Amino acid sequence: MGMFGGDLGAYMACKTEFAHQSNWFPSPIAGLFSYLIWNGYDGFWQNGAVLETITNFMYYANHTRYKNVISDSYRDLYSLLEAYGPYPSFDDMGWYAMAFIRIYEVTGDEEFLQAGIDIFNWCWKTGWDKSKTCEGGMFFDNLFNFKASITNVQMYFVAAKLHRIQNDTDSLHKLKKLENFIFENKMINSSTFLLIDSIDLNCTYNGSSQGWTYESGILVAAFAEMYKLHKNETYLLMADKLAWSTITYNSNGSDIFVEKNCEPDQCNEDQLMYKGIFVRNLRYFLDVLPDQSKAEKYWKWINDNIQHIIKYSICDESPISKCNITFQDGPPYYNKSGPVFSANWIGPFTVGAPMQQTSALDLFVSGIKPGTLCTGKYCDYSPYYPPPQPMTCGSHPCPTDQQCCEYSPYKSYTCCTPQQKCNKDGICV
Repeated sequence: MGMFGGDLGAYMACKTEFAHQSNWFPSPIAGLFSYLIWNGYDGFWQNGAVLETITNFMYYANHTRYKNVISDSYRDLYSLLEAYGPYPSFDDMGWYAMAFIRIYEVTGDEEFLQAGIDIFNWCWKTGWDKSKTCEGGMFFDNLFNFKASITNVQMYFVAAKLHRIQNDTDSLHKLKKLENFIFENKMINSSTFLLIDSIDLNCTYNGSSQGWTYESGILVAAFAEMYKLHKNETYLLMADKLAWSTITYNSNGSDIFVEKNCEPDQCNEDQLMYKGIFVRNLRYFLDVLPDQSKAEKYWKWINDNIQHIIKYSICDESPISKCNITFQDGPPYYNKSGPVFSANWIGPFTVGAPMQQTSALDLFVSGIKPGTLCTGKYCDYSPYYPPPQPMTCGSHPCPTDQQCCEYSPYKSYTCCTPQQKCNKDGICV
């Protein structure tokens, strides 16, 4: 652990990130896609969300490991819109807006900031309900039939960041509208302080009245961002109530974090990343929380979860082939590596895949102590990766249980999930 001054979170993040990159990057079929892709993520959005994780590790542990991957992840708005037909859902695009703006904050690369602005403006123009039903709000996707918490809290967070960075009236105007939508529709339960999952076109709860951990986490981070803007401690109080209520609701008797809505065995592959996204955004709250007694409560909870998954939810056998590691798109470019982690932080270890690996990595990164420094020659480790070779559906690139889908008019390719088929319009349905 000497590379990071004995910091356990940074040390485990380093090992976990190395295994993540060795096992699942790059994808052997990367040339099919218009965006940077790992081997085995469930969808387009996860390949965007992980960029924020890798960037945060660079920031909190003061290093530039895998900076080449972050630099190579840049795509303009239209390349991202080509991810799948007719265009991605607004929350899918939101992950790239958040990641690209974070990359700008850490690296200063204004190309990423402009891409984040472009994504936000496209989402607003295309997805905001201009009819003013339910005080507006972002629709979830191009079906325009409900308004998910995840999309609205993403855009609230992004608008707050953009207003802080640019100090402009446009993002402030949108920020106020998003905040009004969230509070006018009572998306935070006034008695439990839990976030609801969505509302329908009649402005009533649609689905679970206890939303998922990841959307709660992003709203916590958005409140922290609002505190940065206004120094109004009401935002810190709301963030604290929402964060602790989410932790309490989603923890077992030993305070180990679970995704209560689907664990232990009903989570789909999207949901395997949710807990990590929550703790990632909880760390943004801790970065601005001045109350040290409250902060200590959260630091202890994070550390307890770190200690637990290191003991009960890990596989790091020698040889690593003894661990059950999956590869959706073909074998890895580099040798397999550990440690790998299970989706269920309670344990035991079952299977390693990039979704649950990223979730564990987010946990470790969130636990890095402020002021941690990286020292030594490996602090700028950026290994070679082969450039992707262009592919089409004629290359038969997709896994055998996934249909390759070509969307016209701009030749966009994707692999449908095993439950989907490619229709005559080139859309996975």
